[in-house]
Amino acid sequence: MKISILMCAKNSMPYIMASVNSFLKQNYKNKELIIIYSKSKDSTEEYINSINHSNIKKFSFDGRIYKALNFGIKKSKGDLVGLLHSDDVFFGKNTLETIAQEYKKSKSEIIFGNIVYSEKNNILKIVRMWDRIKINKKFDLPPHTGTFISKKILEKEKYKNNFDISADTELLLRIFNKKIKYSYINKFVTIMRVGGLSTNLFFLLKKMSEDLKIFKKYNLNVFDYIQKIFSKLKQLINSKKIKITKYHKEINDSSKVKFLKSKEINKVEGKIISALNLAFITYNYKFNLRSHNYLFWPDGIFSKHVGNIQKIPGRIYFKKIIKILNSHKKKIRNVFIVGNLPHKSKNWIDKNLKVSYKHKKLSYGNIRILKKEIYRMKFSNNSIIILTLPTPKQEIIANSIIKKYPKINIICIGGSINILSGHEIKTPTFFYKFNLEWLWRLKFDTRRRVIRLLESGFLYLRLRLSGDNNIY
Repeated sequence: MKISILMCAKNSMPYIMASVNSFLKQNYKNKELIIIYSKSKDSTEEYINSINHSNIKKFSFDGRIYKALNFGIKKSKGDLVGLLHSDDVFFGKNTLETIAQEYKKSKSEIIFGNIVYSEKNNILKIVRMWDRIKINKKFDLPPHTGTFISKKILEKEKYKNNFDISADTELLLRIFNKKIKYSYINKFVTIMRVGGLSTNLFFLLKKMSEDLKIFKKYNLNVFDYIQKIFSKLKQLINSKKIKITKYHKEINDSSKVKFLKSKEINKVEGKIISALNLAFITYNYKFNLRSHNYLFWPDGIFSKHVGNIQKIPGRIYFKKIIKILNSHKKKIRNVFIVGNLPHKSKNWIDKNLKVSYKHKKLSYGNIRILKKEIYRMKFSNNSIIILTLPTPKQEIIANSIIKKYPKINIICIGGSINILSGHEIKTPTFFYKFNLEWLWRLKFDTRRRVIRLLESGFLYLRLRLSGDNNIY
């Protein structure tokens, strides 16, 4: 028997990477993942289009989530259909195998199991769980994402499009009112990340309004709804201890940032290598810079987001890169330095970089002007581009280049060459030792750096207060 998994995706980076990986790691072979995606502000579409796997089908669809799910049901080929949100993951490698075994044994039209809720940025930290052996009352329903329904049922009982949020509740109530045979598995099926819309006040009020309309339709009243709400308080009491396995750690790491050691520069293809620092973290929040193509080196005190990793200033990282390029110059096809190089910096490059390179200048201008100039430039795949622009310009430009040349490696080095060449005075030991390098660098290009620092600080404050910080 075949199991179809539906996933709707919009602005889903970086969590979708863990979700897809949890599907691919399933031991059960007769499976398919149907991704229905729409236009996103981040790099969700680029990531989805980069996936090339026989068990994954991708469809662009312009419509609300429940219309998209109905569309996905039509495209599915499985006997059973399940749902995996683009920020959720399967609990273990054997999840689909367990579902398939229960389906073959019980011949049930509906199979559901337990789910756990984790912190948004860390699935290893469980905050509550749903584990209920019996559905005793009419309003008791299994969690939508932990439920698998036969396609025969879903072809007849589609999601209603007149609900924006609670059509899944209406569908489950409708199906369970028909007394269809179901089976419960006392095992965890899905890990759901908390946060997002569920913490939005407008969303909660709208959901409550839709839920009450649905309850009234199925002869349930406000008191039933209140009982249902209070029954969720039990989820806060962890009745079972979750064993963290290698699988959970690997899945959790799927959406986190990845670091690239300088010596590995020749082992990667189609990557953007950038510094992980305050500027990147905050401007990623504003511009959705990060994609699946990014690799990093830890730079600045804010790289502690990823753990106890020693920071590496860009100038030191770039010197190591140059050493690697020089030692592999026969294997390097083309090197391009894109940006502005003062005379002193160009002389330093000529002296230290033993690989032939081409320098492509850029105007001093906004992103729109820079993109126009970049589009006129010609590069070749399998090349290395060194960008000497400030963040976030260099990352935005890098994202534009890699769409056109998907096999290029791009190193966002900023002003490191100017420091190495002496065009910009090297930071004194005192400032570097006490993590005050940023303060020293305000001496140079002061106006731009002060504005960037103030904006980064404001964005970081918003990031922390909103709880909408990405995975680092």
